[in-house]
Amino acid sequence: MEEGPEPHEWVERTAEEHHHSESRGDLSEKMVPAITAAVLAVFAAFGSLLSGHAANEAILAQSKATDQWAFFQAKSTKEQIFDVGSQVVNALTEGTAQAERTKPALERLRGEVQRYEREKEDIQRAAEKWEEESRHEYRRHTRFALGIALFQVGIVLASVSLLVRFRWLHALSLVTGVGGLLCLIVGLLS
Repeated sequence: MEEGPEPHEWVERTAEEHHHSESRGDLSEKMVPAITAAVLAVFAAFGSLLSGHAANEAILAQSKATDQWAFFQAKSTKEQIFDVGSQVVNALTEGTAQAERTKPALERLRGEVQRYEREKEDIQRAAEKWEEESRHEYRRHTRFALGIALFQVGIVLASVSLLVRFRWLHALSLVTGVGGLLCLIVGLLS
């Protein structure tokens, strides 16, 4: 069973047919798809810069959130140490003659536990803020990346339309380019 021609053979054959049928085609008709591809390439480069920046910001924010969670964990460990210490002092001195003498130390230990609880709340809020910032920047990165992909598809379509001179391919390249531009705008405004 014989297989059909490969896709690149179809493009080459169509381009050759158009070349022979229009040996002196209008230069402006050839330039429009080429200019479209060039403009889409510029937008793709701009989108790539935006996407890389947003990805870097997302990583940086996540790193700061991780630092805050490590700080939170350190405060939790210290809180637990003071809590256990107060429980041990209380258990060893409860109902004894030394209970009154150890009361200031016990109060100091309990005060430290409360202080660490308060400090942890601020640290937790900061960590959650950085996590949200990281998610926001990652969403921006995703929008920019989608725009880049659409620009690249538009570049390919414009290039192929230049070879085969199908106007609908050029129109489709413009549509994907507008889609890519919309993705960049949404990413910038978010």
